Amino acid sequence: MSLECAHCLLERAGNQVRLATNDPKLQMKVIEAMTRFLGENFNSDAVPSHIGTDRDLLVQRMTGCDPYSDLKHQSNTMALSILPELLQLVDGVVEPASKFRRATLIAAAANAIEFDVSGREFSLNELKNIIDNVETDLAVDQIEEMRSLCQDVKSVLYLTDNAGELVLDLILIREIKRLGPKVIAVVKGGPVLNDATMVDADEVHLNDYADHVVDTGASAIGVNLERNSDAFKELFFSAELIIAKGMGNFESLTEFEPTCPIVHIMRTKCDPVAREVGVPKNKNVIMIRMPSTY
Repeated sequence: MSLECAHCLLERAGNQVRLATNDPKLQMKVIEAMTRFLGENFNSDAVPSHIGTDRDLLVQRMTGCDPYSDLKHQSNTMALSILPELLQLVDGVVEPASKFRRATLIAAAANAIEFDVSGREFSLNELKNIIDNVETDLAVDQIEEMRSLCQDVKSVLYLTDNAGELVLDLILIREIKRLGPKVIAVVKGGPVLNDATMVDADEVHLNDYADHVVDTGASAIGVNLERNSDAFKELFFSAELIIAKGMGNFESLTEFEPTCPIVHIMRTKCDPVAREVGVPKNKNVIMIRMPSTY
């Protein structure tokens, strides 16, 4: 936790409350409860993703709804509308390593795009520009090392991030499978932020791409071993290779030593994460964290 996290946690709480209810009295009641919660739990040893989870669940309990429910559906619909063009961008590449790189860059672009405008259409040229910008802003590039790791394992545990973004992950999952390993895709066990759940997995037909689709067993940002199900933890600790999308997974997974190589695919959207990675803010990162005994 760092100084910037206090502002971010409270600002996001306010945004969620506005999405969840139009009742000014209830909005104020939730924010009052939120400031009490942060006063009791915000400290330098806390994990931002864990505090963020409790924040989200507090909003859900007090308002009786998932603030992001409609937005997630809109995000999936919008992303599915551009999926055919993105598949063409990858299928148009002949050389296998270049094809894998293009799919990985699309997955990185997905973490940077905000799928929050219902009905927005992307042209093929715009999609190419997005991917070119991802390449330009790629501050850590370990795509080739990632590809080699994928070739050396029998299965990959793929930790997804947001709805909408999930659709673009389908392309990378397909390319990973072409290298040989099975892919187990993981969504959240219940609503938290705008993260993908089984509802989203079904909506985008994730089962058509991944060999298996499972959930974490918890409504929790990132990996939260105190809340995740035993079934998920068994998969997690027996994994040969983990691909983790987004900052929430990065924040939580860096709290303990990895037991296998972990590939982080994300955009550094905040200063604390950027400092931890050692790159400027708003850069794309495809980096591998290796266990000390590997």
